[in-house]
Amino acid sequence: MSAARIVIVVLNWNGRLDSLACLRSLSRLNPSDHELLFVDNGSSDGSEAAVRAAFPMVQVLQTGSNLGFAGGNNTGIRWALERGADHVLLLNNDTEVEPDFLDQMLECANEDPKIGIVGAAIAYFDRPERLWAFGGGRFDVATGWVRHVQRPLEDAALRTRGTLHFYITGCAMLLSRELLETVGGLDTGYFHFCEDVDLCLRAEAAGFRCAVAPAARLVHKVSATTKVGSPTFLYYNLRSRLRLISRFGAPNSPRTWPLFILWLRLWRPAVEAGMPVAGFKALRRAARDFRAGYEGPAPRELSSSSNES
Repeated sequence: MSAARIVIVVLNWNGRLDSLACLRSLSRLNPSDHELLFVDNGSSDGSEAAVRAAFPMVQVLQTGSNLGFAGGNNTGIRWALERGADHVLLLNNDTEVEPDFLDQMLECANEDPKIGIVGAAIAYFDRPERLWAFGGGRFDVATGWVRHVQRPLEDAALRTRGTLHFYITGCAMLLSRELLETVGGLDTGYFHFCEDVDLCLRAEAAGFRCAVAPAARLVHKVSATTKVGSPTFLYYNLRSRLRLISRFGAPNSPRTWPLFILWLRLWRPAVEAGMPVAGFKALRRAARDFRAGYEGPAPRELSSSSNES
């Protein structure tokens, strides 16, 4: 495998303990031409100071405020490209990787110059024998529904199937320099959720391929920042999916019946979490904000109505 300079971007927002664990696992990577970049999105939990103290060799960037997943990672992407990186790896701070993880990702990326995005085999942190996603999932641009792929796929199965598009999850996403210079970084209009799907769809339209490195393994503390079923989780999920459907779906999308079904599917976790009213209000607010073109963070009252810290 030829060496390739790579910058690993770990984005953090008030996830000090998770980020420290993630960086510890990255410190055990097999030797390769890589650099670690920690981007902090204006945390208030002492994350930046803790990382600087524990990992003095890690580069640290402070954005000064919560720019969302896309905005924070784009800060890291720009930093990496300015320093001549051939690849940029976006890695969730609530993950921990195997020592040969980076070697496997780069080996896959080097198989074909048109591979612009590489994913990995992602397992649950508390059940490492069970895959959460094999690289990513399929997104239906007609209905807005997404389903993670949890088993290895042949190359042909990674291609488009009608309105279904395979995408690499932003949890672990290796991006080539050529891809980033051609289609740009993550779309900050999403703020949180679906930025990864959007990037994969733009990559596909520009002639790039998505691939998965099956031997590149990591574990993931699923939704450590935004709890599944919480009002903020539902708000971002619906608002972001509506944006995707409107951009990549059929003309005049989203349509009424698919939207109604999507709403019910998203609301179910709130019911199971014992927050049906708060969940309904979050979805209603998301639809209203989407129609108004709002792209910023979720309203404060949604966070206060959830169990998030």
